[in-house]
Amino acid sequence: MPYPTQVPNSIGHVESIKDETLIEDIGEFKYNPPSPKEANAFDSVPVRDLPGAEDLGPPFVSVYGLDGSRVEVPVGDPRFDKRIGVIDIALVELDLTTIDEQARQAYVTPSKVRNLGEEHHVRMALPSTNTRYNAPTVHESWRLMTFQNFQQKEVFGQSLFDIYYDLLDRANRLVTHGRIRLEQCPAQDCTYGQQFINSTKPDTCPKCGANIYPTDPLRVHERVAGSQSNEAALNVLMGLIEHMVLLGAADSIWNKNPEQLETTAFIKDGPLAQFDTAAWIHQPLHNKLSQFQRFLRDTNREPLVYMGIHKTGDFAAYAQEVRDYLTGPTVLPFSNDDIYEHVIAGDRTKDYAKKTYYGKNFLYKSGKGNGTGHCLPFLIPRRYQGGRLGEKKGEIVQNVDAYTELARAVSLLERLRTVQHKDGLIPLVLAHEAASIPEELGRRVFGRVAEEVAR
Repeated sequence: MPYPTQVPNSIGHVESIKDETLIEDIGEFKYNPPSPKEANAFDSVPVRDLPGAEDLGPPFVSVYGLDGSRVEVPVGDPRFDKRIGVIDIALVELDLTTIDEQARQAYVTPSKVRNLGEEHHVRMALPSTNTRYNAPTVHESWRLMTFQNFQQKEVFGQSLFDIYYDLLDRANRLVTHGRIRLEQCPAQDCTYGQQFINSTKPDTCPKCGANIYPTDPLRVHERVAGSQSNEAALNVLMGLIEHMVLLGAADSIWNKNPEQLETTAFIKDGPLAQFDTAAWIHQPLHNKLSQFQRFLRDTNREPLVYMGIHKTGDFAAYAQEVRDYLTGPTVLPFSNDDIYEHVIAGDRTKDYAKKTYYGKNFLYKSGKGNGTGHCLPFLIPRRYQGGRLGEKKGEIVQNVDAYTELARAVSLLERLRTVQHKDGLIPLVLAHEAASIPEELGRRVFGRVAEEVAR
């Protein structure tokens, strides 16, 4: 591997192609590619044939776009390796009448709508390397400040802790007298097993006496190290908060005027999935969304549009590979076989990411625009074959007819496209601009701020 500043040797391949043995070995390869017919055989569905395409229902009035950013900041003399973590989650609320004003243009210009949306932020600081907060260790400091942040930070008047508590309940983690089942003491040196802790305020381990917090079941602290980088823990916590903030926006509408869920859309950067130690939260998130879905269905309204967008990663890479071979406007459903064959290797006998995802993957290829148009891998909440809508029973439904919001979802994606960025969507462009913390500059600025306030 080169050094970061090292320029690649432009003739480094010359000696390799002079190696006769190497060339002979390459000549022995036998290629077995798919036929041209197989290579271009996509089980895509034209947009006009999607469920709900014949009548899209009332137009969307508003859309929420969400993105997050985090940075780990060195504080003071680098020899002492002191760091703090900073997270910024931005939720942008966009009035879609702004989009309609530019309906005659092929794409919407973000600069035209940047000042017409409303931003909501959840920001928090966390102790990281060699940094403590009202506790004897970095590990416990992180757990304490996570709990305090959840109590103090709000989404439309509802604290993160209130949202989290509802998810705990939906995950059946609250037991008799409202206590939380915890499988093991979270203290680093304690091995005490299952216990039932207070669900609203700090408790203590009966064996070691360590403080235990209601947010400890998220287990993000298991990724926290006292003297090393904690970016992995920051990433997990940021992802959790992103899901909770977007859900909080939908829940706010649900509590005030649930009929507005029909004409409000929700889009986040990244998949509808939670990974790592807190993966269990994907199921209650799915369960909560199904409450909204059932209400809209039972009141004969159009289905909820709640999406995640793969901007990077394996699904985004696959979209780039096939974009020139898809004739839009069309949607490509990703079955298990499709994913394991073309995107990510895995056990084909199991549903893809059943323990982490609450969204099902699709790919939308637009039918107009510069070059090849937009090619967007996106997700909407999964359906399962067993139980009522929202219950995680049986296998994931693959039939597109079960996903009644598809036509409305892609019609919205079409309205929100922009050429400011490749495959860009206005709400995510604005949310990223609102949340973005430049790595190097952010470290310098927050590092200096931390030094100043510590004096």
